[in-house]
Amino acid sequence: MIIDGHTHVWKRKMLPGSLLRAYLEPLLALDGIAFDMKLDREQDWPMSQVDTEWLLRSMDDAGVDRSVVLPLDFGMVESPELGVEAYNDWVFESCKSMEGRLIPFIGIDPMRGKQAEELVRKYVNHCDAKGVKIYPPTGYFPYEERVDYFWRLMEEYGLIVVTHAGASWGPLDEEFSHPKHFRPVLERHPDMRLIIAHLGGKFRAETYELAKRFPNVHADCSALQGWLPSDPEICKGRLQEAVSNMPGRVIFGSDWPLFDMAYPYTFWVRFIKEQSWASESVKEQLLGGTMGKLLRL
Repeated sequence: MIIDGHTHVWKRKMLPGSLLRAYLEPLLALDGIAFDMKLDREQDWPMSQVDTEWLLRSMDDAGVDRSVVLPLDFGMVESPELGVEAYNDWVFESCKSMEGRLIPFIGIDPMRGKQAEELVRKYVNHCDAKGVKIYPPTGYFPYEERVDYFWRLMEEYGLIVVTHAGASWGPLDEEFSHPKHFRPVLERHPDMRLIIAHLGGKFRAETYELAKRFPNVHADCSALQGWLPSDPEICKGRLQEAVSNMPGRVIFGSDWPLFDMAYPYTFWVRFIKEQSWASESVKEQLLGGTMGKLLRL
C-alpha cells in the first residue's frame, strides 16, 4: 500500500492572497510563470483551487492508495475570505465520501487559543480526526508557554502532529521553522507523535538530531522532488541520508499539488519505487509501512 503523508486541497478563498503567492513562490520561480495572483481567475494559476476529486484522479494515475490531506491555517497572519472552520469543514466533508482513501487532518494555528482547542475537539469527536497540521512560521516558537496547552491536547487525543519546517516565504518568518525548537516540547510531551515536513528542509540536520533522542519523531520527504529533473543525484542522496539517520521513520510525501507542474506526481512515485537509492524493504517502509503504523491502519 502506498500512502502519501502530505497533500493539500483548497478553494481560492480559503487562502490569503499574499500567503498563496508566498506558498507558490518557489514553483513560480522554477517555472518562470508570471501573473497577478490578486486576480481570482482559474486560468492565471490552475492550482489556485484544488479539490479532492482532482487529488483522487492524481492518486489513481500515480498508483497511490491513500493520502493524508492537510488544510493550511494562515489566518493569524492575514485573514482569508473564508475562515479556518469553513476550510476544515469543507475538507472533512469532501473526504467523507472517498471510502477511506483520503484521511483529513485538522489545519489549525495554536495561536488561536480557545478557538483552536474547540475546533480540535470538534473534529476529533465528530469526525474522528487522526492528526493536525501546524505552521510555526506564522509567528510562534513551539516551546512557548502560550502554545503548550496545544501539545497537551495532542497527547490527550493521541493525535499526530505534522509541522512545516525549513524554508518560508513572504510574511512567514523562517526563524520559527527550525526543528530544534521542538526539543523542549518533546521533553515535556514525550508521547507526542511528530512528523517534520520536508525532512526539515535546510535544517534537516536538526531533524536527525531530534530523531536520535526522541523515538516519536518522524519526517516526510515531500518537496524533495523540487530537485528533479535537474539533479536527481541530490534527491537520491537526501533520501539515503534520511533513512540512514532515521531508519523506519521516514514517510513518503508529495506536497501535492505544488510540484505537479514542474515534476508530475506519477513521476515522483515512480522515482521512489524504481531508482536505486535503497532496498525494497526500506522503500516499502517509506512508501506506506511507516505511515500506516502511525495511522494505525
